[in-house]
This record gives sequence, C-alpha cells and structure tokens, in this order.
Amino acid sequence: MIFMIISTIDLNLQLNQYCDELEVLRNLSQKTIKNYRLTNKVFIDFLNKNNLEIAENAEEILKKYIIYLKKNNNNSYSSINKYLQQIIQFLSYLGFNVNIQLPKDNSKNKKIKYLKPLEIAEVLETIPEHLIRDKAIIQTLYRSGLRVSELCNLKKSDLDLNSNDKAIAISVFDGKGGKDRTVYIDDDTLKLIKTMIYKRTRKNKKDINDYLFTNNKRERISERSIQKLVKKYAIKTDERLKKEGKNFNLVERLTPHSLRHSFTIYLLNYSNRPINEVQQLLGHSSIQTTQIYSKVDDATIKQAYETVEW
Repeated sequence: MIFMIISTIDLNLQLNQYCDELEVLRNLSQKTIKNYRLTNKVFIDFLNKNNLEIAENAEEILKKYIIYLKKNNNNSYSSINKYLQQIIQFLSYLGFNVNIQLPKDNSKNKKIKYLKPLEIAEVLETIPEHLIRDKAIIQTLYRSGLRVSELCNLKKSDLDLNSNDKAIAISVFDGKGGKDRTVYIDDDTLKLIKTMIYKRTRKNKKDINDYLFTNNKRERISERSIQKLVKKYAIKTDERLKKEGKNFNLVERLTPHSLRHSFTIYLLNYSNRPINEVQQLLGHSSIQTTQIYSKVDDATIKQAYETVEW
C-alpha cells in the first residue's frame, strides 16, 4: 500500500502534466484531453471544498464522491461510472492502486431507442420543402450513422461535393477517442447538401467558414441546436400523424443519437450487412458494442415467425 498525501495544489500541477502526457505520449484528441481535464478538475474542486486529501483512503473518498454526484448533482450511473474511470486512471498515474466497485448501471439493460424506415420517412415528410438544411441534417444523421458532434465538425472539404458516385465518402477527423474514419452518404443526400449550400451562397453570398452545416448566422452549428431541431420535428410529426389517427410517439424516441441507432439497426437487421462492416462505419472500438444492435425487436421477430411454414 502506498502511504502518501497529495494536496489539491499538487493535484492540479500533476493534472497539467498528466494531460500533457495524454497529448504527446498517447496522442489523444484535444476533445478527449479536455474531457479528462474537466472531469478531474471537478473532482479536485470537490476535494478542496470538503477539505479532503488523497492518501491511502482513496477508495473511501471516491465512495463519498459517488454519493455526492448522485445525491447532489443527480448524475446518471452511466455518467458517474464514466467520471470515475477517468479519475481512477489519473490516480493510477499518480501511483495509487485504486480498487473500488463501480455502481451498477441498469440503463445498459434498457431497450435501444430507434426508428423504423417508415417512421423516418414520416419525419422527413414533415419538414417544409424550403427548409432544405433541416432535412439535410436529419437525413445525413440517419444515412451516415454520424455522431452529432461529428456532424457539427464536418467541413465541405471533408467530402467530394462534385462526386457522381452512388456512395459518397465523408472523411471524419478526430471522432470519438481521437479516431479518424470514413463514412458514406447516398447521392440523394448529397443533392440535398448541395442544394443547401447553393441556397446560402446564391446572390454572391459567401460562406464565412468551411463548415458544412451552419446556423442562421452562417457559423458552425452547435450540437444543442441540432438536438432542438430534431426534437422540434419529433413533436411536429407526432402532431401531424395524430390528426390522421396514428400514434408513433416519436417525441420519446427521436434524437440525434437514436438516428445513429436507426442507421445501425437498418444496416444489420434490414439490409443484413456484415457486423464488422457496420462496426467500422460506426467507429466502434469493440465489435461487442456493435453486437448490441443486432438484436431485433419483438414485433419483427413475431412477423418473421408468422411466415414460418410448419
């Protein structure tokens, strides 16, 4: 057992050095380093506020921090476990051998939220024809499997806008975990994107930056703006369909991330694409993560069973 005490001042100095090593020696992305720094900075602030010092009692302090995160901040267990893993890695760097059981995360047992192709079509139909950008955003999320952060960071130079291919490659730089990868969109989605760019650059207007999707000020669109946009069309689609006597309850299921889920489910369960191919498109480090999506829903299983001839 290591018997040492590190003050919060020393912890902040060590954190700076730790982040430098993450950048230079491990070559992690700036976004990943920022997350590690923020997570551990909040933890150090907690120690300072409560007059706590890390010593051989590291496990006990982390238990107090878990309780604090849950009771005071109402963090989900998924978020708590993510924070704890990042803190434990930092403490290990400092020489502490931390052995603590993370809280059980029951959210992993929840069913994945996704939309079927017909439901996606209803959402796209709800978007007014003149709002090309909105349709391009939702359709690109669905047909590429991009994370919302990756979509926001796309630049026009990341794809060939003049391509005549049926599958147009998009280069994703510095995705989750600092990984680069290639995803694809179809030619119909490319036409939407080109129309969107034409509408905002006609009459001699110029883009003030190279970002593919922009806000009304023609600046890089934010993740929050896309989340609000998607929710707006979930509500509008539900309202329209309710008048037709249909209840899809999209407001509970449609999010930028559920569009990524829908893309994955479609490839695996409707198009029967190989799981390793889908894993690469999604940028998953482990194929086990992708396998979660290979489970089809009960209604699909029932329909398939009804076709069985005994």
